[in-house]
Amino acid sequence: MLVQDITTSPVITIAPHATIREVAQLMRQHSISGLPVVDSAGKVVGIVTEIDLITRHAPPRQPQYIPLLWGLIPMRLDDYSTYKEQIRHILAVYVEQLMTKDPATVRPGDTLEHAAELMIRPGHHSLPVVENGKLVGIVTRTDLVRVIEDLEMEEE
Repeated sequence: MLVQDITTSPVITIAPHATIREVAQLMRQHSISGLPVVDSAGKVVGIVTEIDLITRHAPPRQPQYIPLLWGLIPMRLDDYSTYKEQIRHILAVYVEQLMTKDPATVRPGDTLEHAAELMIRPGHHSLPVVENGKLVGIVTRTDLVRVIEDLEMEEE
């Protein structure tokens, strides 16, 4: 099987100049955990994930958190106004400041084995599918698991 056989298209994307607030809204609205970051020419310039939102903006002195809007709210708050200011700051950050630049990508004609090899690396839960320099779809770990499940069902 090839990547093109399991590619999801069209893809929900975000621009580099969008805010983390917009990322959080799109992730929540579409129940997704990552977004390809695409420039005005349609080129993939990065990817932003839930993990990026959580790990890069978690206050280091707070060991326990509860997820909200794919950001973090400390469970122990010393000062509510400080908390509100932290959240405002996090949500105003631009995607280009947070995204992983030059993410791993696959082509429609690549094998699923190649996609799986890339996805087992830390931080690669989804792969933008690129053809002629343009984003044409996305493949996720869930897509690969679905293929395995379908193959097992065919064997029964």
